[in-house]
Amino acid sequence: MDKPFAGGPLRAFRDRYVAAYGGVSYDLAPRAIGVHPAALALAPDLPGRHVLVQSEDHHPVPLHKRPAFTVVVLDRLMRNARELAEAGGVVFSTFDLDDPSVASFLSRLDFGDSLYLNASLERLPDVVVRRPGDRPAA
Repeated sequence: MDKPFAGGPLRAFRDRYVAAYGGVSYDLAPRAIGVHPAALALAPDLPGRHVLVQSEDHHPVPLHKRPAFTVVVLDRLMRNARELAEAGGVVFSTFDLDDPSVASFLSRLDFGDSLYLNASLERLPDVVVRRPGDRPAA
């Protein structure tokens, strides 16, 4: 039987969500954010979307420097990630600790830190979020 759920990503306004940091788990693929299924009542359109993540406690970072992740729903087989998310947070992959562009971001987070998830990535022009070194499509 599932434990009562404490919360999850909260929709602040269109395509913007606030969530707590729940930790890292080996149950997730790289560049994935795990969300507890019970949190979908608060954010039903979030699973499967690509989001930019920013921490509340850190200085604003340009869009092209923010790490981008895909939101996934945690299933029953992802026990470690679900346990972490049951406290009300979102969970990241341990594989991201090996990614230099994400590891520094994750290493500065503490359990319960507020995160901003920007799900408007699909609607932003490519020029705004183009990473340095990316070339425009021919």
